[in-house]
Order: sequence, then structure tokens, then C-alpha cells
Amino acid sequence: MIKPIISLTLAAAMLLGGCNTYKMEIQQGNYITREELAMVRPGMSEAQVKDILGTPLMVDDFHKNRWDYVFYLHAPGEPVKRNSATVFFQNGIVRDIRTDVAAAASK
Repeated sequence: MIKPIISLTLAAAMLLGGCNTYKMEIQQGNYITREELAMVRPGMSEAQVKDILGTPLMVDDFHKNRWDYVFYLHAPGEPVKRNSATVFFQNGIVRDIRTDVAAAASK
């Protein structure tokens, strides 16, 4: 009676020992390289910006002349990486470009 219990306990321990917790990277938003951002210049049209950077993550209904490109990457064991670029338009033409690169604390 003891042998089957020991055998089952060892088998369960070996099966559970093979389990590990997988933590995947979580990516949200548009990843924009410096090269792509450098291609966007004042005087470009909205269509040209879309061709280079893609569709913006956020377009505010109250500020249609502002496109926000935000990117978050959370890798296990590392701080959250956050990059953002904001393109301002005036009459459908790029007026200004602002960028922000920050790292937020993980947890």
C-alpha cells in the first residue's frame, strides 16, 4: 500500500516540476524608429505622415490636429519602456513634432 502512494507522489512531483511560469513580453502601440521619425518634417501632409508612421494610436476628438503615437513594452524582469511622439497639424499640414522617451518603474 505504501509503494503505490510513494510512486504516485514521485510521479506528481516530476510532472509538476516540469511546469514553469511563462511571462511574455507585452507590446502596445506603434513602435517608431528614430529613422522613421526623422523622415517626418513640418510641411508634410497627413497622408505622408500616415505612410511613414502608420495610423496613430490616439486621435483626440476634441483636438483633431494632434496625433499621438505611443509605444509601451513590458518585458519580464525589466522596467516598462515607454516612447511617444506627437505630431501637430495646422490645416492638414505638419506644424510641429514632439517626442518623449521615458522608462517607468516595473510593478
